[in-house]
Formats: sequence, C-alpha cells, structure tokens
Amino acid sequence: KPKYHMLCHASYWMQQYGPQVNYHVEEEEAMNSCLRLQLEHSNRQGPSRDLAHRFAVSEGLKFILRGGRWVNPKSKELCQA
Repeated sequence: KPKYHMLCHASYWMQQYGPQVNYHVEEEEAMNSCLRLQLEHSNRQGPSRDLAHRFAVSEGLKFILRGGRWVNPKSKELCQA
C-alpha cells in the first residue's frame, strides 16, 4: 500500500541515493501470493497443470471482457463480446 506523503520526498531521495534497489521484488511477491492462492484449491497431484489451466481461463476471460475478437470454430466467423 503506497504512502502518498513519501512521494513528496522521492525526488530528494533519488538525487541523494539513486534509484531504489529491489523495487521489482514487490511485483514478484504479488505473483507468488497469487500462485499460493491458486494452489490452495488444487489437489496437488498436478500443480503445474492446475495453475496453467486456471491462468488460461482467467486470461481468456480478461481477453473477452476487454473486447477481444476470436474466430468461432463452428461458424468460422469473427466474434466479439
């Protein structure tokens, strides 16, 4: 959770100390928490397959909700949600 008051001092800190080290770690930790949540609902027999399936479903849903287009396999027509 960002502290907005700290942004007032960010330019000073950048001049004094340079860019932040390990800033990208927060993104990786967020991804790890997402993976852990997905694994809680798995039978742990094939965790890689379970994760791949769940992420594919969520990415497909995001694609459709953002107005993506795809070819209908039955009618061979271009569709959009």
